[in-house]
Amino acid sequence: MIDPLKGMAQFVKWQKERTTRVLAEIEHYKSVVIAPLEAAGIARIEVRFDGCGDSGAVEQIDCLDAQGVTLPLPDVSVGMPPLAVANEETQHRAASLTEALESMTYLALEQHHPGWENNDGACGELVIEVDKASFVLDCQVRYTAYADHSNDV
Repeated sequence: MIDPLKGMAQFVKWQKERTTRVLAEIEHYKSVVIAPLEAAGIARIEVRFDGCGDSGAVEQIDCLDAQGVTLPLPDVSVGMPPLAVANEETQHRAASLTEALESMTYLALEQHHPGWENNDGACGELVIEVDKASFVLDCQVRYTAYADHSNDV
């Protein structure tokens, strides 16, 4: 039989390790995306996401210059964080800038709004101000509400 206290302690330990790894991965992405965005003259990135009913996805990535003109996302590779396999780190791998921005968005959502894709879901965007290297996750969580009334008649 599994001891519930040991099980909870193991779960808490696993959660702390997962949080540490997710935060490190987010920091890694933040460090590798700014330079190629600056080089392409991009001032602002808006990564839009939407989810509900147990599903969700990054829907669109908009790149804007300082005047608000839409620019294409550069077709460049950046370093992805190493994969952890059986508690062993693998080598860094390369991926497209698009994949890095999407992965960073999913990790930020997991960290700050777990379950954003469930039930009524959530939508929003990860906004990157390139010159300030600022990353802000705006998330609108949807929910169903109702008003219950009972009256003696």
